Amino acid sequence: MRLLAEIVLVVLAGAGLSMCVALLPSPLPAPRRPQTAGPPRPGQLEALERLVITAAGNPVQVHAYLRPRLMEIASRRLAARGQTLERLPDARGRELFGDRLWDIIRPGRPFPEQRDGPGVRYEDLSAMLEALERL
Repeated sequence: MRLLAEIVLVVLAGAGLSMCVALLPSPLPAPRRPQTAGPPRPGQLEALERLVITAAGNPVQVHAYLRPRLMEIASRRLAARGQTLERLPDARGRELFGDRLWDIIRPGRPFPEQRDGPGVRYEDLSAMLEALERL
């Protein structure tokens, strides 16, 4: 009889323990790390993207913001060949850079008179960058 009482006691204790566990709140989920889309983008890249977007807006943006960057790139490319942008004859500049790019980077280019016209289309800018890369 004593054995039966011990078995009943173990069963009741097990049932009580099961009920206690069932009444406990569920465990908190593991903290999640914030997911990022990838490594942070360089600030210089973001600045160039903004420059390209604004240059499409109007000729003033092209002259004031895009032109200095294009001139800097062209000057460095020419310097590697022992030439300067300032001393490059007009015909040679058009030959090396193409008409559209040369019209933007040529020394002495006046501020655009038409301020509300179109800027540089992405396709044109792409062609200009290809001309700079070929140099």
